[in-house]
Amino acid sequence: MKLGSIFNKLFLAVFSSAVLISCSGEPEFKVSGEIDGADNQSLILAKSDFHGRWIAVDSTRTNASGKFTIKSSAPASAEIYRLSLGDKFIYFPIDSTENIIINSSAKSFGTDFTVEGSETAANMAAFEKELQKLDTKDPEKVKQFKRDVFNKYLKESRGSIIGYYVLTKIVDGKALYDAADRTDARYYAAVATSFDQFRPDDPHAGMLREISIEAMKRHNTDSGKKRVIEAEEVALIDIDLQNENGKNVKLSDVAGKGKPVVVIFSMMTAEDSPALNIALSELYNSKGGAVDFYHVSFDADQYAWRDAARNLKWTTVIDPAGQTSNVIRQYNVGVLPTFFIYNASGSLTDRAQTIPELKSKL
Repeated sequence: MKLGSIFNKLFLAVFSSAVLISCSGEPEFKVSGEIDGADNQSLILAKSDFHGRWIAVDSTRTNASGKFTIKSSAPASAEIYRLSLGDKFIYFPIDSTENIIINSSAKSFGTDFTVEGSETAANMAAFEKELQKLDTKDPEKVKQFKRDVFNKYLKESRGSIIGYYVLTKIVDGKALYDAADRTDARYYAAVATSFDQFRPDDPHAGMLREISIEAMKRHNTDSGKKRVIEAEEVALIDIDLQNENGKNVKLSDVAGKGKPVVVIFSMMTAEDSPALNIALSELYNSKGGAVDFYHVSFDADQYAWRDAARNLKWTTVIDPAGQTSNVIRQYNVGVLPTFFIYNASGSLTDRAQTIPELKSKL
């Protein structure tokens, strides 16, 4: 083992409990380590937002030996970060003021690496490596993998961010754990309960709770069971935002009025937005008024959004909170665009990621 690696381990053991403070006096975390074969190469630290996008928060360059250090402000609650070298990534959680140590090589960055500094970070790294080996084309192996992951990392996670990360993991364009599946819905319920018990104020707790509630209601409906819905288990996750004319329009003003309603989450200023809106218009027109749309946009440029929204025939609203939106959190939106389907009575019944998938479910 290299002397530098031994020193890093000793440093971590002695000082891991110390709180890192920035020059401005704000708590911060640190990510450091060594990337073998990465001589003076750029590393980017990014944080996941609730749009499923990655926002760069800092960057650095390795020295001649491949060593690096990055410091950043500690998040208010646990979040997922990633370190990127070119188009390769290593993911890790930050809860507060951790000192995360990442070691890898330029050749195998993202596939062969170690992450130290917290038990959660080590568990997330282990999960990622196990996922890379999974044969995703074999349903039985996937089912067993999910069961093993739950027992190993989630069952006793006590509201850890790894529970949210694993449950919302996208593999080959699909959710690894799908709340529409009865077994996966139980995993969501277990992790949501853990968040409610140990971290009720964490913003991820509300998202997991809503997904779990809607999944249970959907499965009970599908199986023909009747039950009393508790007061907090509302059939409709309401939204109240302004339209292009500055008037507030609630989702409940549209949904539950005798027609199915598609809730659309997108950005009007996105590069693919014109093509998306054309496809949505074709679908809307093909239904001959039998389906309503409620279109939520998260654009920072409200003028550009308003110009685009005025050309659409359905209800369009904007959420100025952007990536910090409660709507994003409540609906657990990971990528844009995403579509949710309410039935004629106002109950959330399904979701879709693409226009063809949406067409097939309407």
